[in-house]
Amino acid sequence: MASPDFRNILLEQREEVSLLEGISHVRRENAGELDTESNLAQIITGIRRCGKSTLAHMMLANKNYAYVNFDDERLINTGANQLNDLLESLYAVYGQFEHLFLDEIQNVEAWHLFVNRLLRKKIKIVLTGSNSKLLSREMATHLTGRYKSIELLPYSFAEFLRANKYEIINLDTAKEKGLALKYFEEYLQTGGMPEVVHGEEKSAYVRSLFEAIVTRDVLYRYDIRHIRAFREMALWLTGNFSKEISYNRIKKVFGFGSENTAKNYLSYLEEAWLFITLQKFSFKKQESLRYRKLYLTDTSFAALSGESTSPDRGRLLENIVFLQLMRHRLRQQYEIYYYKDAVEVDFVVYRQRKVIELIQVALSLDDQKTRKRETRGLLEAHKALNAQKLTIITLNHKEEIPAGNTIIHAVPIMEWLLNFYGSSV
Repeated sequence: MASPDFRNILLEQREEVSLLEGISHVRRENAGELDTESNLAQIITGIRRCGKSTLAHMMLANKNYAYVNFDDERLINTGANQLNDLLESLYAVYGQFEHLFLDEIQNVEAWHLFVNRLLRKKIKIVLTGSNSKLLSREMATHLTGRYKSIELLPYSFAEFLRANKYEIINLDTAKEKGLALKYFEEYLQTGGMPEVVHGEEKSAYVRSLFEAIVTRDVLYRYDIRHIRAFREMALWLTGNFSKEISYNRIKKVFGFGSENTAKNYLSYLEEAWLFITLQKFSFKKQESLRYRKLYLTDTSFAALSGESTSPDRGRLLENIVFLQLMRHRLRQQYEIYYYKDAVEVDFVVYRQRKVIELIQVALSLDDQKTRKRETRGLLEAHKALNAQKLTIITLNHKEEIPAGNTIIHAVPIMEWLLNFYGSSV
């Protein structure tokens, strides 16, 4: 197979990058995690179009760097034996460079060998990728100790506000609270995909992105036997977010031959960052592996299932809380689970063999049945797990609820998001 015209492709890609210069970008919460001066490869993983490339370009803006985007259809089949020609073309286009940004690296065969060689040459490497398992497997096997991984999700609420050029000064005033609530309602429905937030029409964009992920990141990469059923399963799952799922149920609904097929198919979608699953909390590891709750990587996908034109707001709220917990878990070194025994608790925050917080999510506590159910769940789980803190996250309710010898903290979602674990974002 003839090599692509690397030089002209790189010149075109360089021109595209030049268009980013002078554009104001939203400051991302992860920005501080990327160390462009490190001798370790910096690897940014996350769903397609969540801003991985933009973050890398922003952090490299004042550096002498070269760039390759392997999501270019002309480079899709680039093989290991062509990477030296590519490197030669990089020097021909960029001259001497100290940093190299390799975008969507999972599309290249034996990329890890190429990266290892560049690291030995003391070139500082930034990589992005949209397949979490593929990257983590290669990194663990071939880049052991020579990389740092950064997970990027779509915009948080704080980033959404920055994108809309709105700064909250004081949530205690009626005006600020009302305006912030208006923005949060929009965020609840719109989600945080950067291009949608910045003006792309949501419905068409999200459908196109969903199709690209299912087709390019899964169907082209894996040997999927039941292609039609797989597509239907992916759509069906978008309507079952914030719910416990069963591999057996998926098998029966879509006629798969085994639970293992259902498990594998879901894992492919999770590797492509379309969904994230959460384990049930148990001190018995084997039991925790048998159960999962499903969440969307962005709430904009909730409307795709076709079951309703208005997805359940309570489940959307829970999904947003989950994503915020995900954003900070590596930085603050905790694990996330859900709890289900005689009672259910939405989230268990676990660190160093201790349950540091139990979290319930409810739109409102005005209804006494809801209030009783949520508080009872926390108190029962607290007895079993000896949690340090009990929290109910609501849309707009703030209260300290005495409960025996402890207190349950009811916190409005906006306050919780913007002051996550006591550190303002």
